[in-house]
Amino acid sequence: MISRSLVYLSYGNDHEYRRTIFSIFSFFFWCKDLLDTTRVVIYTDSPAYFHPYLKDKKIDFFFLTPETLELMAGSQNFLHRRKVYVISLNFERYPNEDQLFIDSDTFFTADASQFFNKIEPGKSYMHKREYKLEGALNLFSSFNQGHYPAAFISYISGKNFMIGGVLEKFNKYDYSWNSGFLGLGKDFAGYMSDVCRLTDDFYANSRWFISEQLAFSLILQKKTQIRPVEKYVVHYWGNRQKRMMDDLIDNLFESKSMVRLHELSYMRGLTSKWKKKIELDMLLEQAVISLGNGHFKYGIKKSLQVLMCFSLDPSVYKELYAVINQKLNKRIVKQ
Repeated sequence: MISRSLVYLSYGNDHEYRRTIFSIFSFFFWCKDLLDTTRVVIYTDSPAYFHPYLKDKKIDFFFLTPETLELMAGSQNFLHRRKVYVISLNFERYPNEDQLFIDSDTFFTADASQFFNKIEPGKSYMHKREYKLEGALNLFSSFNQGHYPAAFISYISGKNFMIGGVLEKFNKYDYSWNSGFLGLGKDFAGYMSDVCRLTDDFYANSRWFISEQLAFSLILQKKTQIRPVEKYVVHYWGNRQKRMMDDLIDNLFESKSMVRLHELSYMRGLTSKWKKKIELDMLLEQAVISLGNGHFKYGIKKSLQVLMCFSLDPSVYKELYAVINQKLNKRIVKQ
């Protein structure tokens, strides 16, 4: 008996489709105990692209027309709003099923079968807890984006928000959770109109590109107990990590190793290996950006974390050396 949906939103280009296919295979080989009770659903503008790769898998497709994609983005053309729309739509289509929504740039790295076997009322799952909203001020300032959390905190401070018919307050001490993975019980469907409304309000008043994530984070931590799933999935949301992963996945799809996607031991080893590459590259990127922008305390902290990984890749050290050397040369010139 089907008790949950594993939901993907995948549209736009071949890289997006291939990420999704790889993620689905990672689910098949890490969560085998869930296969008989899980419906895999792909919302896409190109079902035909997936058929050659997933023809032996039972997949439900929902075709997205250009008009539907435009509608999903709303009047502000906020692309991440499409995630909220798809989750709402999937609850309408399958009202008796819990929902595991996973971004295409997310894949499984461990057996989560027992963890996701049943979502209890009042419980939910998100990828990981990232930071308090007040902590986002320093974090995003290190990337020259501090105006986004500043505008957001200003907007929510002192306001009441109606959630599920109850007035709620949010503040700078609430947390932002990464929404690369969302595990929602079927009872959460009643809150989806609130998620959509807050997504629109948050984006209109802050232009923060994670507004849909903030809507889910704030509502879920008020109405449920959120459990992190970072032990079981990895989410490579940064553009730099996406380019790296796209190259790896493209090479996989275009090589003889493609047939090994059907081998359990190969897929489990590959996902574990790629998880480590992603985590190291994320640290390296944070170090490089922070050092380059003159935020030395945060940059040195991330650089030390990179070094603690004992990376044997000389390009890692070359990149750190290059940005530090460039910053030192600029200081010398100014003097």
